[in-house]
Amino acid sequence: MKKPIGFIVFGVSFLIFFLLYLHYDSKEYYNGLGCTFCNKSMPYNLKPHDGFDFSFTLNDEDGFELVGIGFRYRKSSFTIKNFLAYGYNDTSVIVKCTDSLNAVKYLISYETGYKSKKGNPEISFKDLSNGDFEQIKNNYKWIDIDEEKANTIRFMKFLFMLGAVLSLFFIVRKLFEIVRT
Repeated sequence: MKKPIGFIVFGVSFLIFFLLYLHYDSKEYYNGLGCTFCNKSMPYNLKPHDGFDFSFTLNDEDGFELVGIGFRYRKSSFTIKNFLAYGYNDTSVIVKCTDSLNAVKYLISYETGYKSKKGNPEISFKDLSNGDFEQIKNNYKWIDIDEEKANTIRFMKFLFMLGAVLSLFFIVRKLFEIVRT
């Protein structure tokens, strides 16, 4: 009689851990990182990517880094020191970053006139003045890049996935015990 109850308890715990994992996975997307189960996409098929030492970048559909720390563009007057946030809508992307003097700067995407190997327009970024930014900022969905929050989300995802895997292990073990008796 106790064996089916243990099976049910581990089954419910597996479901709870898995749902919590999915919840934190979607939060990871909203923190600017990739999401395993999200279908949301940015213009030009850009994808957020966090590399070694939280060197956050926006990559194109081929995995080429388009924006990140240390980048400088032909139509900009500074090199990116820190990546703070990005905003996007259906047609463009704005990057909020700092320069070497820690001044907040904005870059906006534009089409270069070239096409990628897959036939999509290639983009680059150019300076956006603070005045222009203030006029259009509300037309974009904004995602802040926060290293501490991202690490917390990753840790929570790891814990919930570990809980789901352990629950699944105990479910299989209980099934073998039920089958043997």
